Amino acid sequence: MKIVVAYDGSDGAKRGLDRSAQLSSGEPVTVVSVVEVHATAGRGPGGADRIEAAERRGELEEAAGILRGKGLDVREVEGHGDPAGVIADEARESGADLIVVGTRGRGAVARAVLGSVSTRLVHEAPCDVLVVR
Repeated sequence: MKIVVAYDGSDGAKRGLDRSAQLSSGEPVTVVSVVEVHATAGRGPGGADRIEAAERRGELEEAAGILRGKGLDVREVEGHGDPAGVIADEARESGADLIVVGTRGRGAVARAVLGSVSTRLVHEAPCDVLVVR
C-alpha cells in the first residue's frame, strides 16, 4: 500500500506517523511537509516565509527519522503552496492508496473561518483519507 502522510510537527501529525507505520506494507512511505505561500509586498519570499520553510524542513527531517527508526523506507517531499492541494497532488502523482493526516484540534470558530486541511483533503484527494485523532 502506497501511503502519503502529511506532517506539520503537531501531536496529531505524530499520531499520523505512528498509524502510517502500522499500516505500511513495506513500500516507502511518503512524508509531505508544506510551506504555505503567503503574498508579500516585495518580490520574492519574505523573511517569515524563509523561517517557515526552515521550520518545515526540520519537521520533515524529524518525521523521516521517526519512520526510519521504525524500519521503514521514507521518501521526503517539501511542498510550497496550499497544504491540502500540495498533499492531494503528491498523492495523485505518486499513485498513493491512502493519505494519512492528523487533526490539529482547532476549535469550531477557527475551523469555520480557516477551514481544515483534513476536511479539504477528504473532498479533494484522489484516494482514501485517514484522519487520525
